Amino acid sequence: FFFRAAPPLPMFLDRICSVCLDAVQQHRGLVLKTLGVGLILRFVVPSFRRSLEAQAGKNSAEKQMQLPSGAHAGKNSPQKQMEVLSCIRARRSVFPKSHVDRAVKPEIIRSMLEAAMWAPFHGPRPPWRFVVLGKSAMVEMQKMTLAYYDANWQEVGWAGGKRGSESQYYEWRQQTEEEITGRWGRVSFMIAIVMLRQAGSTRIPEWEEMAATACAVQNMHIQASAFPGLACYWSSWHSAARDSTKMAEFLGMESEDKCLGFFIVAACNPDLKDSRTRQLESHMHVEWRD
Repeated sequence: FFFRAAPPLPMFLDRICSVCLDAVQQHRGLVLKTLGVGLILRFVVPSFRRSLEAQAGKNSAEKQMQLPSGAHAGKNSPQKQMEVLSCIRARRSVFPKSHVDRAVKPEIIRSMLEAAMWAPFHGPRPPWRFVVLGKSAMVEMQKMTLAYYDANWQEVGWAGGKRGSESQYYEWRQQTEEEITGRWGRVSFMIAIVMLRQAGSTRIPEWEEMAATACAVQNMHIQASAFPGLACYWSSWHSAARDSTKMAEFLGMESEDKCLGFFIVAACNPDLKDSRTRQLESHMHVEWRD
């Protein structure tokens, strides 16, 4: 109808228009379908897509405002209990023979210390203090340990109270000095574990403060299991040097505070085999009473 409403055309154009109109009349259904698809692609699909994008944005905003999925399950739900138990089971001590030369990032240490912060304690303040020793500070602490034994080995012994001749002491000393770059060379951090003795006229028993500090260390160790390839264990260190005034000065301790050793943090193979076993018959001593 467009062509018929237009001014007269040359004969060859008029012939072309006639052929086109005849084709449209013969294939009217196909033409209408084509026009319909074109209209859908032009107007309906973009509108539907905009609607979907708007709904997706709304859902995303609502999801960000929701509590974590674990919270909906409930603190005491079987699923939540299994998650916690899995973390506890994954906690293990990995010793220097399994360490590899790979640095541990400070962010991991901060995460572990945050976990320690949530340990239980009595009183107005927590009874723990941690001193994080990096590479240089670790070497300094070990040299201080050797200097202490050089001056006191005849009175306190060495290696946990062992006593003997001067030549035996210097044999042990040489081995211990070599460990600075050997056994401890792949360690990224040593975290000194200090129990702060509460001051005041009414004080909490010391054993409770030591127990609370141990809980904080356990929290650190459990959190360490969240990082594959992280190797940790609690070292009691060389006892005489650990309990000495030299160590107290080095760590900035008060007179009644106690150093409980060092939490060793290094790296290991993420696929390191876990050879531990736990059995109710031998590892669970419990008595039930009505």
